[in-house]
Amino acid sequence: MMRRLVVAVSLMATMVFASCVMPTIELGDPDFGSVPDGSYRGSFDGGIVKAEVELSATAGIVTDISLLRHDCGKGAPAGIIVERVVQAQSLRVDTVSGASYSSKVILRAIENAITGK
Repeated sequence: MMRRLVVAVSLMATMVFASCVMPTIELGDPDFGSVPDGSYRGSFDGGIVKAEVELSATAGIVTDISLLRHDCGKGAPAGIIVERVVQAQSLRVDTVSGASYSSKVILRAIENAITGK
């Protein structure tokens, strides 16, 4: 009886920890300099984390990115990543420590705004 209980608890623990694994988010490298003047919206649903952004571009420069929606649980600090992207004019920025998954969801929303996906 005890052995069955140990096996059952072990299986349950394995399932719980396996369900906490976040999917991999692949990011492209869109050319910020080719974004036509205007405002663009993009979003990404990463499961437990979702983001929607609006970016503005003028003369081949992304001048502003607003985080319109960020359903993030504990990843709220990732919101500062939009400032990093505007400064770098690239998605190739460091993610926010402790909020790397949320950071990647926001980056993917920005990519989708740029690429129209």
